[in-house]
Amino acid sequence: MSLKVNSQSRRSRTTLYNRLVTIAVAFGSFTYGYCSAIIGSTIGQPGWYAFFDLPQQGEPGYGGKTANAIATSNGLYSAGGAVGSLFVMWAATALGRKTSIQIGAACAVLGGALQGGAANLAMFHVGRVISGLGIGILSTACPMYLSELAPPNKRGWLVGHHAIFLVFGYMLSGWLGYACYFATDKNASFAWRFPLCVQCLSPLVLLITSIWIPRSPRWLLQQGRVEEAWKVLQALRKSPEDPDDLTAKEELYQVKMQIALDTEKLKAIGCTPWTAVIKKKSYRKRMIIGFLTQWGAEFAGPLVINNYSVILYTNLGQTGSMPLLLSALWLTTAGVIYNPLGAWLHDQINSRRWMFMVGLFGCLFTTSGLVGCIAEYSGTTNKAGNAAGVFFVFLYLAFQGTLCDTTMYIYVSEIFPTEIRPIGMGFSLFGQFASTIILLQTAPIGIEQVGWKYYLVIIAWCIFFIPIVYFFFPETARLSLEEISAQFGDDVAVHINDVTDAQRRELDEFLKGQDVTMMVKDGQTFAEMKEEESEKTKGN
Repeated sequence: MSLKVNSQSRRSRTTLYNRLVTIAVAFGSFTYGYCSAIIGSTIGQPGWYAFFDLPQQGEPGYGGKTANAIATSNGLYSAGGAVGSLFVMWAATALGRKTSIQIGAACAVLGGALQGGAANLAMFHVGRVISGLGIGILSTACPMYLSELAPPNKRGWLVGHHAIFLVFGYMLSGWLGYACYFATDKNASFAWRFPLCVQCLSPLVLLITSIWIPRSPRWLLQQGRVEEAWKVLQALRKSPEDPDDLTAKEELYQVKMQIALDTEKLKAIGCTPWTAVIKKKSYRKRMIIGFLTQWGAEFAGPLVINNYSVILYTNLGQTGSMPLLLSALWLTTAGVIYNPLGAWLHDQINSRRWMFMVGLFGCLFTTSGLVGCIAEYSGTTNKAGNAAGVFFVFLYLAFQGTLCDTTMYIYVSEIFPTEIRPIGMGFSLFGQFASTIILLQTAPIGIEQVGWKYYLVIIAWCIFFIPIVYFFFPETARLSLEEISAQFGDDVAVHINDVTDAQRRELDEFLKGQDVTMMVKDGQTFAEMKEEESEKTKGN
């Protein structure tokens, strides 16, 4: 009984080192959130319109010149993000996860500086492209890196930091935009430039702290750098309840054996990782599911509602600084309540897919209520009707932030084997940016031209997507990244988290006396070693 308790205790712990590394990398997630949301408060600053000679909402020319400028700014940012996510497909394997994160941070610093110092609209748009490129890299590489460092039973919480810090970035952009609005009369240029310049802060912090973060142990093992991977895993899994480093030994052994197995199977069918994602059925399924997860979560409407919240609240009768205040409050509820709650729930509720489905249903219900309010009360003085519309916007976030926002990143960081994880995640996040290009390009024009009918796109998508998740998305919770292969019909080299305690103790007893780095180099499986020992015993 004590052995079982001790085993469970060491599995449930996360080291301070693991948590610090998670927070350091989450500054990349913060960068993603802040840079993605800042345009939402920028288009609420009168000084931005005045400097670039753009008509404000309600003025002649807004529906043409201004709507196109805003759509272009968002479209270029998303296009940069799409290119960045595709870049990671190559870079995360060739250069490593850590180096990819550093490149993304550097691009984000440059893009933020160009936007904050823009002398004309063209320079502003160039900054948006470069910033988008950095964000595409960070939004792909950060959750991938976090998932490869997290233990299975804490992966929801630790990888969930990506979504938590992402919303912290959104939150800061909302409050800073609101605060700077009041500086317009004294210094209109400062009011819109300063929030844009703050884009440089978090990626600078990431660049500095990245000096001390380790390389991904899975990437190191993939490169054959076994001793380095062992040192990283020892530091990540160190625990007083585990003096023999059994948890680290289990993980090193399992990961290396799985990489060897997957590599051998690809060679047997004559595929490289790049061709396997097309030719191998189980890999092809993962690619489609990963793409649909990101595409589907974005088509449920979060960026449309956030980035055009100023326009949305204005249509619901809010004026002056109130749209910016409501936007900041909306994001604060996500950062303080919903996203942390969602990350925590993932390690309590053993189902990624059910959290995702319930979240999508909530988006469907609340968007339907919002559409009804906009259709009936937009442009009227009915305070109760407009207040109901604002209520549905806030209720929407309770479902989207808690159940969808965390799931979309955790799930795609889990479903791919190490051999194709960068390719799969890059393609999945490309799906996110492709969807945002469509949505953010069309939203300001669509809202201007057809009003509430534009939101029917979100409703129709949710109705279509929920059954797809139910019938085709497998469960991944509480399994190691290697054991998830079984959920897609692939072989697993070593089972650890999905076996009985007796079987795991048997493996632990075997590993306890082994030099795991040499054992992994030899490439023998546990079963082969047991068989070898059995033969020796018979011979004696």
